[in-house]
Order: sequence, then C-alpha cells, then structure tokens
Amino acid sequence: MNFFDTLLNPDLDEFPNRTIVCNAANLLDIGEFQFLQLAFVHWHGRDMRQDETGAIFDSFMVHSEVPGWALLYARDICQLDRIGQLNSADPAYHRFDVARPPSTRVGPQASFLAVVVFLAGTMGGALAFAAQTAECAGEFPPCLSSAEITGPVSQ
Repeated sequence: MNFFDTLLNPDLDEFPNRTIVCNAANLLDIGEFQFLQLAFVHWHGRDMRQDETGAIFDSFMVHSEVPGWALLYARDICQLDRIGQLNSADPAYHRFDVARPPSTRVGPQASFLAVVVFLAGTMGGALAFAAQTAECAGEFPPCLSSAEITGPVSQ
C-alpha cells in the first residue's frame, strides 16, 4: 500500500486478518504475541517450542502473516464478545503474562509532604543562589538602595 492509496482510502485495511487478531488481543487485554501463544495452545494442545516461537514471531510481527489457527481463535474470541460471554479477566487468558511484583504506592499525605518539601527547598535554594550572586546592599533583589531611588521620598 503506497502513500497515495492511504490518502485516498484511509479506512482501507491492508492486513484485515492481522486486524482481527489485534482486536481479539485487545478484547482480552493482552499483547498480540501472547494472543498467538494462547491460540497455539488452544489449537495444538501444547506450548510453542523455542524454534516455533521465533518463526511465528517473525512471520506475524515482521511479515504480517496470520496463521489459520490464530485467525480461527481470534474469530472465536470476537464471537464470544459479540454474544456477551467473554470474560477477559479469566486467568486462562493471562497465563503468559509476565508476573510483576506489586507496586508500592505512596499515600496521599506522603505525596503532599514530598511536594511541600520540594517547593520549600526550591524556593530556599533560589533565594540562597540569588543572595550569593547578586551584589546588593540589602538582603533581597532587586538591588536598589534608597540613594538610587530618585524623586520625593515619603516619610
């Protein structure tokens, strides 16, 4: 598909089978290759071997070729979603997810305190920097003394 075809037909899908697989993966809230792994297990009844993983990854991700078994599985998932029977939170769909340690979240009070300390430190640092670099008679810039101000001085 070239640039002009895309401009004239922006909705034209160059790889409709790949789009079906991507939509099914999105319905399950998993990655495309995880979807291919699930489809492989569903179709063949076993996990992919290492040599199969490389070949399938290359054909799908690089060449946009969709295996027939993956397309059939994707259509099954889309059909389950259409009839309202798809449970995307089912652990069977997430068996290839990478286990991440639970994130430790900081409470709102600690976040507020951290922001206050950061702002106070920034203001203090800015004032200390200004006091060191400015040649003022007084403590704060702008460096004006009463002798430099012209005009009547109110008392």
